[in-house]
Amino acid sequence: MRRRGRSLRVRVAAFLMVPMAALAVLLGIGGTWFVGAFATSAYDRGLAGAVLIIAERLSVQEDQVVLDMPSAAFGLLSNTQRDNIYYSVTDGRTFVTGYPDLPPPERMPPPETLVFRDAVFRGQRVRIGAMLKPVYISRHAALVQVAETTHDRDRLARRMLLALTALGATLAGIGSLLIWFAVRMGLSPLDDLRREIEHRFHGAGAVPAVPVAGVPREALPLVEALNELLSQLNHAMTVLRRFTADASHQLRTPVAILKTHLRLLDRQPPESEGWRSSRADIDGAVDRLDRLIAQLLTLLVLEEGGARRGGAAETDIVALARDTALGLVPVARRARVALSFDGPEAPVTVLAEPFLVEEVLRNLIDNAIRYNRPGGTVRVVVSGPDAACTIDVEDDGPGIPEDQRGRVFERFHRLERSGDPAGSGLGLSIVQAFVARLGGTVTLHEGAGGRGLRARIGLPVRSETRDALTADRAPPG
Repeated sequence: MRRRGRSLRVRVAAFLMVPMAALAVLLGIGGTWFVGAFATSAYDRGLAGAVLIIAERLSVQEDQVVLDMPSAAFGLLSNTQRDNIYYSVTDGRTFVTGYPDLPPPERMPPPETLVFRDAVFRGQRVRIGAMLKPVYISRHAALVQVAETTHDRDRLARRMLLALTALGATLAGIGSLLIWFAVRMGLSPLDDLRREIEHRFHGAGAVPAVPVAGVPREALPLVEALNELLSQLNHAMTVLRRFTADASHQLRTPVAILKTHLRLLDRQPPESEGWRSSRADIDGAVDRLDRLIAQLLTLLVLEEGGARRGGAAETDIVALARDTALGLVPVARRARVALSFDGPEAPVTVLAEPFLVEEVLRNLIDNAIRYNRPGGTVRVVVSGPDAACTIDVEDDGPGIPEDQRGRVFERFHRLERSGDPAGSGLGLSIVQAFVARLGGTVTLHEGAGGRGLRARIGLPVRSETRDALTADRAPPG
């Protein structure tokens, strides 16, 4: 069961909603403070009016502060709905009127300055307004206090907070829906891109690249990387199809030969002349099959971009060519061909991949041995360096006609000549492709004296090697 990853829409929406939730919390805190401040300010104005009414009705009679206030005015101080009103007037330590147990402030306010404080009176939370009122043309200053329970203002604050919460919740819900809708609309091009990719994989054959027109800028690197991956995949599939077709085509003949001679082998008495002939044909078919498979695998490595090859390195062409020729001496002996090597004593350094150079030389020397005559010769000559290092593989066999020298590099192209050993037609195509990867050239010429074939490979030489050998060749001054 495929494990589904987290939704990109959910992640984007969450990243948007987290700061929105933080903002909502800040607005809630600020709204709570504002509602409390608003309710306090509104009710404190009424409380201040009551203090001023009482303070304006104070007078002095017989050296005592008295409150001359009609009973109708006391009705303005009452609140029959919910809150209770308490007041007191004191002259210093002398109680004048009101509620004697109403507590005075800890510090007297400045004269004619209204101050407010919260307290608890008779078991209830109250808000007290106080003012020190000087009675003019006397030495008296009366403290006027009016206390009001906070039930009504608390009720108003709760209603306002409830309304603010409902409004915030509504806005948050609408905002969440808008964010989700905006995220879906903003990421809809990714859905279109997904459908476009799925549509491309429904067909057979090569997968076409995804068009970049109309792709959002943020998704463009992903599409470009996908197109590069599709290009590599298409190339790999093309190589695989070509290899399969080539292998099935080329393997059909040696396999048919093997089947035929195995049937003939069963019908012949052991060790008879026919049995030995069939056995020799089977050995030849097996050798051809082995060589064909090796060349097909080499060609596959070449078309895959050299997966089996190492990186370029400083390679001594003289030593590599000598070792390669030495390794093919047993093959030359079996074919009764003389194999020789000639090269400079000093190393010739080329920045190349040794695997490619070895494969090129092995194919050329093997071809020169296989297509030579018994008693013939094959020479491997390394020369240079001037502008380039050259490697000649020369034989004195039948050679290749001049009009065919360009075509023999084509894949599976073979010269139809009697007496030639069976081959696949892949050797020289592999040589040309590998030499091209090395940045060199390969050409075919007549051998010495107009007989045989000389294959010449040119490889670029490192400048340090060329300068050192040129200095060695310079005459002493």
